[in-house]
Amino acid sequence: MNIIKKLKKSNKVASKNEIDEKLEIDGLEERLNLKILLLGSGESGKSTVLKQLKLINKIELENDELLEYKNGLRRNVLQCMNILTGQLKPHELEYEKPESQDLALLLKKAEEQYLNEDNSYFTSEVASAINFLWTNEPSIKKVWEKRNNFWIMDAAYYYFDNVMRFVDDDFELTEEDYVMSRIMTTGIISTEISIPPLKYTVIDVGGQRNERRKWLHCFDNVSALLFIVNLSGYNSVLFEDNSVNRMKECFDLFKQTANNEIFKNTPIFLLFNKKDLFEEKIRTDSINICEEFADYTGSGDLMDSLSFIEKKFKSAINNGDPDRIQVFHIAARFKRDIKTTWDDVVSKLKDMKKKEIESIIKELKSKNVDTFSSS
Repeated sequence: MNIIKKLKKSNKVASKNEIDEKLEIDGLEERLNLKILLLGSGESGKSTVLKQLKLINKIELENDELLEYKNGLRRNVLQCMNILTGQLKPHELEYEKPESQDLALLLKKAEEQYLNEDNSYFTSEVASAINFLWTNEPSIKKVWEKRNNFWIMDAAYYYFDNVMRFVDDDFELTEEDYVMSRIMTTGIISTEISIPPLKYTVIDVGGQRNERRKWLHCFDNVSALLFIVNLSGYNSVLFEDNSVNRMKECFDLFKQTANNEIFKNTPIFLLFNKKDLFEEKIRTDSINICEEFADYTGSGDLMDSLSFIEKKFKSAINNGDPDRIQVFHIAARFKRDIKTTWDDVVSKLKDMKKKEIESIIKELKSKNVDTFSSS
């Protein structure tokens, strides 16, 4: 009887030791999982950056995701054309082609169908109407030239140019379609990227004002911030409020985030995005059109304008070491830009945590854990 009792006690002790060791190993492996927060105001290009990261790291889409992005393109192109037709009157413009008024009405009805969750709204007639207005109606091109006065998606031109392809039920979603499709981020999207010996959990939260209250739930144990700035927003307005400049909103948000006490010692990778659109815009509109950059007296030169904006953002830091900020100028629609940036981010994080990583791997090896291998 005594022997049985001793055996039972011995088993309990062994079981507890195993549990303790498993918890310790889990804790060590968790320290090799770096949490990166993807932040920025609405339409900064956060989701585009995340899509490119998925492509670069060969994270495949599920069939339902593919369908969601295909349907997203159809919604995008319809919404954008209805925005343009709705802006004719405020800009004192009228249709110049006799059939345009009826085509615009057809598109309004299609949008009503979509809002009523009738998925049959995107027909060949609807696609043809959008294509006609974009390619043949002069007033649409005129109001398009005034798009800085109202909100419209930055990629609207891409949707219009490809609308006849989108109408085919079996159209093949290209990488560019996937990247350009806009589906508003709501809630929190977490993506895990494994690059041994580390794992990176990239967290994207909605950038619109009503989504930002959810950010607080993601602030714990953050290894780095990727803050995305829409450069081309310096002369355009918000989706939520057409009286507020996009760049002004973004600058205020960056200042608030970067100076948050919780991020005092957190490295910040500042990605100035949509450089291609920005370069186009500054040919006609100086950056001093934006309230935050009113003191800019330089030319429309790309590098002069970028340098000024970069200094403005860096000067907004009054908490922590400003040198913890690394700056990149990108166009997130191009995979090569994100690949170069991501490689740099990963390299810098590994260098910063080199001693800690080596110590953790050594400890894991002492416990015969081969899950991670040095790279």
